Amino acid sequence: MATRLLLAAAITVSASLATAPAQAATTSAALTAARQLATRSVLAEDFRTLDLGPGHAWGWQTGAYAQCTENPNSWKYDRLTTDSLSTASGHLVITATPQPDGRWNTGLVTTGDSCDSGGSGAMVRTGDLVMVHVRLPAADTGAWPCLWTWRDGGNELDVFEWYADRPDQIEFVNHVRSGSTVYRDANVGAGRWIYVGARFGADNTTWYIGAQPDRLTEAFSDGTGVGEDFAAYLILNLSISDGSFHSPPVGRDPVRLEADLLTIEHPSP
Repeated sequence: MATRLLLAAAITVSASLATAPAQAATTSAALTAARQLATRSVLAEDFRTLDLGPGHAWGWQTGAYAQCTENPNSWKYDRLTTDSLSTASGHLVITATPQPDGRWNTGLVTTGDSCDSGGSGAMVRTGDLVMVHVRLPAADTGAWPCLWTWRDGGNELDVFEWYADRPDQIEFVNHVRSGSTVYRDANVGAGRWIYVGARFGADNTTWYIGAQPDRLTEAFSDGTGVGEDFAAYLILNLSISDGSFHSPPVGRDPVRLEADLLTIEHPSP
């Protein structure tokens, strides 16, 4: 795990993308600079235990949800509960289960803006590299896991979104200054472990993806970034689609998202 937690300081990105020579040269220069960049750790979480609740590292509600635990106007069946969060397996497991009223009890962890439900207050800021290692849900429909940022009614950047009805695709979205893509990768699929990260640049945000921490691919750069003064809290959650844009769940089997690494690394002055 120590090797993983130093990932931001020694990030190695595969050159396997099919790019034009000029693009490849630019990418190589950028990655060389990234490897040489000294960093300090803002957050290093392996979820061996879950430090949850007021006064603790993680909150389980979010101000991004209109009702703190539910957000029915955002195309999801979610009802957030603490019972949906577990670290009994030695890492975080978020389990979504259907309820008689049509909602799904599911879970979320966040560092802040948590409706007073906890959180360390750790923020992602301009220049930071965020990295997560997750196992995508083994589901055909309904599952909608995300890692994203939020503060004071906005400041949203999606490190990733994944939808079970499009299992070979992963989405990267900058809602702060615009920019998004749907990315296809052989490592992306239901039930698979994958590393996903994003460098929050002032004028350019870059996303990384891969099955191994030392073989990550530069997947997308938005060319817009988040500005010089960006600051927001992290949210990792498992939503359940209501069918408005993606297929809703078929059946009543529980759905699970797993995570054993979540880091924020900030460039040293």
